[in-house]
Amino acid sequence: MTERSATEADPELTGEAERLRMVMIRLRRQLHRRDTLGLSIELYSALATVVFRRGLSMGELALAEHLPPSAATRLVDRLEEAGLVLRRPNSRDRRGVLVEATPAGRQRLAERKRIDNIWLAGRLGLLTPDQRSTVSRALDALEAAVLRDPQTSEATADPPSPPDLPDPLAEVAS
Repeated sequence: MTERSATEADPELTGEAERLRMVMIRLRRQLHRRDTLGLSIELYSALATVVFRRGLSMGELALAEHLPPSAATRLVDRLEEAGLVLRRPNSRDRRGVLVEATPAGRQRLAERKRIDNIWLAGRLGLLTPDQRSTVSRALDALEAAVLRDPQTSEATADPPSPPDLPDPLAEVAS
């Protein structure tokens, strides 16, 4: 099946896409309101990329976050001011710098994920077993569809937790 342009989209699919988009917007807002740690979604996204990628250049961060280099620099400036990342010289390119997460940055990301996952698990707990099964199947399908998107790569997808951080889902599941 080939992708159609937005002007050719099936009206039923467009309606479902609108519902999904609105749910995602509301979910983002609810998660953001619950954030007691004080970082924007954009800053958390950049921090997660830095934590996962461990020592990436500003250009690599800009690509991963789909940002112009100047915007990536501003995000790193804010994360550095908060003590969550640091810049260090790039040994392969003396003109460049690498961005790395500090222990405080890794901890802040882990705490945010833990808080968000507990809240989301509580929401999922309000569903019936059949509804949860449906959500699980829908997530499988959506993940597959997103990974098929030629404009998205695994490097830009939400990274898994780094090995040195505890898996916050394990706490929720038990």
